[in-house]
Amino acid sequence: MEFIVEDATFVTMAPAGRAESMLVRDGRIAAIGPAAAVRAAAEPGAAVVRLDGATVIPGLIDAHCHVLNIGYLAAGADCSQPAAPDIAAVQTRLREAADRTPARSWVTGSGYVEYKLAEHRHPTRADLDEAVPDRPAVVYHTSLHACVLNSAALREAGFADGQPDPPDGVLGRDGQGRLTGVLFEGPMFRVFADRLRHDLADMDAAARGRVVRRAGQRLAALGITAACDADMRCQTLAAYAEADDAGVLAQRIYGLTVHDEVDELIRSGLQGRRSGRLAAQAVKIWADGGMSSRTAAIYGTYPVPPFGSGILYFTPAELTAMVRDFAARGLQVCIHAQGDRAIEIVLDAYAQTLAQAPANPRRHRIEHGGAMYPALTTRAARLRIPVVSQPGFLSGLGDGFAEAFGDQADQLYAFRSWQQAGITVAGSSDAPVITPDPLTGIRDAILRRTAAGQVIGPDERLAARDALALYTVGGSYVMHRETEIGSLEPGKLADFTVLDRNPLSVGPEQITGIQVLATVVDGTPTYRTGSIAFPET
Repeated sequence: MEFIVEDATFVTMAPAGRAESMLVRDGRIAAIGPAAAVRAAAEPGAAVVRLDGATVIPGLIDAHCHVLNIGYLAAGADCSQPAAPDIAAVQTRLREAADRTPARSWVTGSGYVEYKLAEHRHPTRADLDEAVPDRPAVVYHTSLHACVLNSAALREAGFADGQPDPPDGVLGRDGQGRLTGVLFEGPMFRVFADRLRHDLADMDAAARGRVVRRAGQRLAALGITAACDADMRCQTLAAYAEADDAGVLAQRIYGLTVHDEVDELIRSGLQGRRSGRLAAQAVKIWADGGMSSRTAAIYGTYPVPPFGSGILYFTPAELTAMVRDFAARGLQVCIHAQGDRAIEIVLDAYAQTLAQAPANPRRHRIEHGGAMYPALTTRAARLRIPVVSQPGFLSGLGDGFAEAFGDQADQLYAFRSWQQAGITVAGSSDAPVITPDPLTGIRDAILRRTAAGQVIGPDERLAARDALALYTVGGSYVMHRETEIGSLEPGKLADFTVLDRNPLSVGPEQITGIQVLATVVDGTPTYRTGSIAFPET
């Protein structure tokens, strides 16, 4: 099948970027350029899709999110702000969720940020007990680096008053030392992984497919054609494989398998590129905690709760050994590192691992890199380490960052400095931490404005084209697919997004008001409005 796309503005993100028309043939871009040349390359009678002046850009790429978690958590209570402005609203939403949650399952909510709640604190087990007194309930912090359990959930998960904090996390306590129900880092991760594993196992293939489709449909409506799932587990990979076999994957999924499941991944035979839509070629390691949970490992001490200097998951020697082992197995290593203390340790591990391969051929990555200050930026550039970061954090969570980092806040998420140093930077959302909308990230990379109106790092603002590059050419590079996606060029896959306006020509404040008219993968729409008609396959 082939068709011509014309009567549109094309933003190709390619070096020779001007085009008037594009020919799609058998899922690839066969020609793009002057209208006459494209028509000459087409077969007689080729269908024509006229876009009435809309803008065509390369398919948008979210290089670090949690795709299946988006679909999974969407079934629970939305406890985000401003939807739930205070703890009473969180309780109401949990009660409503309890009414629709199967009896064997925990009641689940997600999305809260304690410093956005009216009470300016985490909910507690007592708050959750009031809402859900007779069965386990959990509410996940938007960072997914903390959560709150009610008393029934604490018991079922094996937590009890008087037990010590584990090495990789913190248990919240009241003034008498009793557990408040708040869990930070390692304990939270284990609760989430256990619940996800249990709930997926409790579903049949059709129900798992609905979780995958729910997430895929949401991303497709935002113009996203490819995504790196940064929390891939063997069970979730199996769910993706079922969806892939059924032909319902709406994005190209590139899996970052959680480090402690790599052996199982290799045994499963699912490692590598399974199809054009599904690959598991990378490993995910957490070096430290989160910025919004104030658990990222920093030098110095946070001036806000829970205070301290953050959490490191591994010693330098342990982390280096892990990186070397995974790299030797041919995996791309992707390490979550937010605080400057953690980033330094990660760069040390990469430096030792890359001593014999200085070009970083596997493109080992830093995920987030929030506090990658100038000296660390220089080191990352020298090692050729790409960074996958989240501009949308600035509007979604930036006021909390400013509170936690004070005078250093202007050096956080230094996209312009990173690019000027020669670092490849890819954009992402970390959804469901924040909205997966890439237009929000593009706007925030340009404006760097928080919800309260503060500009964090005004010297780090990007030009519009550089901001769009984060979600196109940058994203394709970090997932090893720059020869196939990320720009509109002959021979590349026909992954593109149709917008009602050009993000490079409107004011930055208007970018989030741009409408996605269609999202196309392999030349086939995964999302479209009624105003656009594509030929039937």
